[in-house]
Amino acid sequence: MRALFHFFLWLPRIAFGMAGIVRIANRAKRRFKRELIGSGLPEDAVEELVRNFDPSAPLKETLFRFSRR
Repeated sequence: MRALFHFFLWLPRIAFGMAGIVRIANRAKRRFKRELIGSGLPEDAVEELVRNFDPSAPLKETLFRFSRR
């Protein structure tokens, strides 16, 4: 019973940690896009590069691996 109680105490910490990881990945994606646009690349090339080098793609595969069946 005590282990279950401790699990429910740790649940919010785990959830906020995952939210922080997602926030950092989204920030990196926005910064990458901003830097590409700032370097003078065309918009269609920027969109393709951002799509191919998305830092959250491995995270999404890991988190949603079992829900996309």
